[in-house]
Amino acid sequence: METINTKEQKLTETQEDYLEAILELLETKREVRNMDLADNFGVKRATVTRALQLLTRKGLIVHRMNGNITLTDTGHEIAADIRERHVLFSHFFKDILSLDETEASDTACKIEHSISGTALHNFREFIKKVDNCGCFIAGSPREDKTETDEKTGE
Repeated sequence: METINTKEQKLTETQEDYLEAILELLETKREVRNMDLADNFGVKRATVTRALQLLTRKGLIVHRMNGNITLTDTGHEIAADIRERHVLFSHFFKDILSLDETEASDTACKIEHSISGTALHNFREFIKKVDNCGCFIAGSPREDKTETDEKTGE
């Protein structure tokens, strides 16, 4: 069996979405099949089959003869990383910028595919600092408690 180094392979946004969806479905269902993904994405099963063939060739999923779809270790690692990025950006847009949950998730989905490396690392560190300091609550900077209110003097 050929060893595939997916670190050198570029995945499309759609391929990353499929990996993330398979991971999420595997966590809620015992088995994942073409129809589950077709329903999830609102596409035909033939479209799903083509996407799964590409992911199989890249060594990221196993599509068994009985129809079950599983992630390889590498596929699972990539899917978990994509989901972690999605959660990170959703948190930023929802909890810090006060976007509604749908808009926050949709925006996170767009960004999660295009950021990596130093920018992603620095963004993670920024979010940790913001979360730890409590500087933002529901999108608005917290008032500095050391300043006195001009009207009350408190």
